[in-house]
Amino acid sequence: MSEENVEVVRKLNAALNGGDVEGQLSYLAEDAEMRDLRSAPDQPLTVTGRDAIRAVWAEWSTAFDELRADIDEWIQAGDAVIAHAHWWGTGRNSGVVIDTRQYDLFELEDGKVVRAVLGYGSKEEALEAAGLSE
Repeated sequence: MSEENVEVVRKLNAALNGGDVEGQLSYLAEDAEMRDLRSAPDQPLTVTGRDAIRAVWAEWSTAFDELRADIDEWIQAGDAVIAHAHWWGTGRNSGVVIDTRQYDLFELEDGKVVRAVLGYGSKEEALEAAGLSE
């Protein structure tokens, strides 16, 4: 795993936090898969392809005044990157507060994210999913 992969995921995260959906998508492979282990009941657990991921981000952007993922730690995990993320935001209409810490796994090939799994409850779970252990 190279520092370049960490940098790709850092840039993707910066685009997310800046509300730049197209910027986020530019770091994804065309057929990237995103799986949200903590998805809302009305959201799909897994989506595939930039268009499907764009639709999920659009829903999240509409639902929240601001939605951020501040990263506490970057972990190199083979060809993957694990982010210890602090997700937070407030529902635009509902006022529901999101304030959660989780581990998000990003698998990369040729400098693009091919699979993202969001919402592992522990570092150990994320490392195991990446094929590693502490």
